[in-house]
Amino acid sequence: MERGTQPLHAWLPAFALKLLVFGAFAFVLFQATVGLGEQTLGANRVWVILAGLVGLLLLLGVDRLSGIKVSPGGLEATLTEAKARALKEAGALEDPDLAEALEAQILRAENRDQVETAMELANELNVVRAVGRIKDAIRQKRKCYVRYRADPQGPVETYHVAPLDIKPGKTPLSKANDYLWVHSYEHERVISLRLGRVLGVELSEETFDPAEVMKDWQEEDPEWNVPRSW
Repeated sequence: MERGTQPLHAWLPAFALKLLVFGAFAFVLFQATVGLGEQTLGANRVWVILAGLVGLLLLLGVDRLSGIKVSPGGLEATLTEAKARALKEAGALEDPDLAEALEAQILRAENRDQVETAMELANELNVVRAVGRIKDAIRQKRKCYVRYRADPQGPVETYHVAPLDIKPGKTPLSKANDYLWVHSYEHERVISLRLGRVLGVELSEETFDPAEVMKDWQEEDPEWNVPRSW
C-alpha cells in the first residue's frame, strides 16, 4: 500500500523516527569531522568511522523498532510474530475452507490491526457455524464432540458432551459473554464453555437422555434460549 493511501497514524511515527535518527547521525558526523584537515585526518579518522557505524546500525534498527507497538504490558510482538501466532490459531479451526481463507488474509495483512481484524471476523464466522450445529444437536438430543481452547495461549481440548443451552454467564463479569452449557462426560457434571473459544463442534450418532444429564441443573423449570421439544 502506498503512503498516500495509508492513514496518517500508520506511517507518520515510523517516518518521524527515521528522520530523527538521520538528524542525530548527521549531527554526530558533523561534530566528528569539524576542523578536519590534512593534518588531523589520521587522528580523527577513527571517530568518523565509529560515527558512521553507529549511524548505520541505528538506521538498520529503525524498521525493527517501528514494527513494535508499545502497550501497558510492554512491547508487543512484531507483525511477523503476530502473523505466526494467528496462523497457528487458524490451523486449529475445524472448517478447512474458513481456515484457508483466514490464512490468506493473515499473509496479506500489512499491519497488526489487519491481522487482528481478520482473526475477529473468522472467529465470528466460526461461532455462527458452531451455534448452528449446537442447535441441531439440542433439538435432536445428539451428543457432541466440542473442540475448545480455554486459554488463547493454551492447548486445544476435546470434550464429549450433551449440549443443553446457549446463554450468558451467571456472574456480573461473565454476563457479557455467551456460553455453551453442556453436560460433560469427562467432568460428569454440567459445565460452561465460552462460546467465542469453541473451535469446532462435531455431532455424534449417540443420543442423550435429558432427564439423566440434567440431574444437577439448578433450575427446576428452566427457560431455554434454544427452542426444543423436550
